Amino acid sequence: MVSHSVDRTGLGSGGGRIIRWLALLGILLSLGRAGASRQAAAAPGAPTGDGTLHNGGFDNHIWYEFNGRYGTWLSGSYMPDDDVAHGPQDWRLWYMRDTPLIKSFAENTIVKEVESLGIRSYNGNLLEGGFYQIVDGVTPCLFYNFQIYALSYPYANVTDRAAVLKAGIGSTGWHPDTASDPAFPGYYPATIVWGEAHDYKYPNFGLLTATAEARSSKITVFTYAYAHGGYSHPLVWDSASLAEVTPAMIHDPAALPAPGGLTDPTHIASQDWVLVSWNSAQPAVSQVYYRLLPQSGPVPTYPHKVYLPLVTGGTPARDWVASSLNKTPAGSHTVHITGLLPGRTYEYIAISRGLVGDQCVTWVSNAKRFTTMP
Repeated sequence: MVSHSVDRTGLGSGGGRIIRWLALLGILLSLGRAGASRQAAAAPGAPTGDGTLHNGGFDNHIWYEFNGRYGTWLSGSYMPDDDVAHGPQDWRLWYMRDTPLIKSFAENTIVKEVESLGIRSYNGNLLEGGFYQIVDGVTPCLFYNFQIYALSYPYANVTDRAAVLKAGIGSTGWHPDTASDPAFPGYYPATIVWGEAHDYKYPNFGLLTATAEARSSKITVFTYAYAHGGYSHPLVWDSASLAEVTPAMIHDPAALPAPGGLTDPTHIASQDWVLVSWNSAQPAVSQVYYRLLPQSGPVPTYPHKVYLPLVTGGTPARDWVASSLNKTPAGSHTVHITGLLPGRTYEYIAISRGLVGDQCVTWVSNAKRFTTMP
């Protein structure tokens, strides 16, 4: 008995071979896409300028081989990419010069959320280094807080094997030259602000934090680990975040610098509001400090004799109150203050804070007064 195959493809007698080739091609393409999620060969694009941390959770399953992208490492270390493949804000490795390189890998078992990032020494016993991300588009002279969870995981329950874990912020955006030398130069630049060190042990993740004032339009968030044990002592990191946390007052009103750096402010007052305007020589964030002054006036006269002592005025000025901070740097400033009392006198100081070089400087006006309409 002769069996016959039925061509259901409409491709003629060669249809079976074509289908098999198409199936093989589909498998190869699928493998290529899977490999691309682990290794992105293209260089990252231009900075986004959005001032946010990208892929802080390491949970988008997009990873790239560090050496494959930057060519300055041993092969086999994979790092979280941006929120999209080949994005501009990837995570990058660093290590202290003259210490072993770091092995990094996607961790799927010891996690806080979906995936975490593990690091350990490539060879040798010592690990000193971590990873970082350059965050572009932050606002100079505002404060930012970086947080990330981490734990130390010595194998074989060697609980006395200590580690040092820290988070840090590079306030000027400094970072190693990834494409030529990803090593710290043997010291930590003074522009990096490190948070408190901890040694959180498996199985419990602990929170590491760092807060710093941005001294550029970009900052760099860092992790730091110091541990002994080589391959038998990995460190695991997960769930990073970045937030702007500028205090309500950009400068302590009790320790203001001498007046200068601003034009003399002008104001327009109504019954319950005032509009204050001034200019600064450099783009700056701004606000107004103001306070209600005590009432004063002539001693009142009465139609009859009063034997009790009269008290007029004598109450101190109230504490300084700050207007809402204008967080968009500018050279021309206008602040609208509402909710004032009618017919009262207020004292105010205009405040601006901006960059001079890579330092944040506060400029203040002389104290001035205005009286609201009755």
